[in-house]
Amino acid sequence: MAGSEPAVHDSSTAVPVPDSFALSFSHVDFTYPGEVRPALRDISISLPAGKRLAIVGANGAGKTTLTSLLLRFWDYKNGSIQLGGHELREYPAEVVRRYFAVVSQQTHLFHASIADNIRLARPEAVQEEVIAAAQYAAIHEFIHALPQGYESLAGNNGKAISGGQRQRLSIARALLKNAPILILDEPTVGLDAVTAQEVMAVIADLMKGRTTILVTHTLTGLQLMDEIIVLDQGQIVEQGTFEQLLIMEGLFYQMWRLQQDII
Repeated sequence: MAGSEPAVHDSSTAVPVPDSFALSFSHVDFTYPGEVRPALRDISISLPAGKRLAIVGANGAGKTTLTSLLLRFWDYKNGSIQLGGHELREYPAEVVRRYFAVVSQQTHLFHASIADNIRLARPEAVQEEVIAAAQYAAIHEFIHALPQGYESLAGNNGKAISGGQRQRLSIARALLKNAPILILDEPTVGLDAVTAQEVMAVIADLMKGRTTILVTHTLTGLQLMDEIIVLDQGQIVEQGTFEQLLIMEGLFYQMWRLQQDII
């Protein structure tokens, strides 16, 4: 996906320092270049530092667009996004991304050692730090049992590594980076129910003390979140806690019932 207009930063302007790691959206609209229909419409969200927000909705609802704006892969024109009391556009893109750790549905593994794949998050990390992150992500025993341990090659984009193990490697990267804001982008997609629960258990520890955004269309583990926002066609149509949204019996309730029937 190509960017819209490249992020521009005036080097003569001092880079702001966030006063916290709170995030907020205020009346944000966004339309991809060449498109007519907005991908996001009038989005307003307040996420205090250290709180956990889930953003749910069907494919195409606008979930990925929202996180792409946060990471400055795209730039918004209408509305305001703030990080720690400063407009997001005031931060250079590379500075913004230092504040975020991302556990993605598409964990890319390079044809390099497993240790180096984890170390991508912080190239200067020493081996002991890499091992500690892997232990916390509950993948150390798997790595240790490999013929060459941490020096074993991940293979061609990790094809020899299962989906659950790939997600744990992604969690180990996030742990090693130790960023104050965490984005979880469909972290359990494609995993069986048991593995998804195991990965979410590790993620529950990873979220502690971090401002967290969980983006998902599956409703696993949402009881852990402080607030849930439901997107539909680029708009917020419902928001509340897991229990509140079930009581409302709206779109979230319908999604939850459908997934229960499938299970």
